[in-house]
Amino acid sequence: MSEEVPVTRTDVLVLLVVSAVGGLVLAAWMRPVEPSPEFAVSVMSGAVMLTFFLFIPIMGARLFIDDWRN
Repeated sequence: MSEEVPVTRTDVLVLLVVSAVGGLVLAAWMRPVEPSPEFAVSVMSGAVMLTFFLFIPIMGARLFIDDWRN
């Protein structure tokens, strides 16, 4: 049986913040921090990659916390 999990605004906000900060950290780790288009592309690429890979773990963490509260 398939059980649907609703995605809340909080989930999306947490995912966006974690991905943006993580993308900045990844870009700073890989190339010099300077105001350039290449650095901006590196930040966005890292953020997109993290958004893709962290969606399921963040949803799982939220479900775990919801179950723990109940």
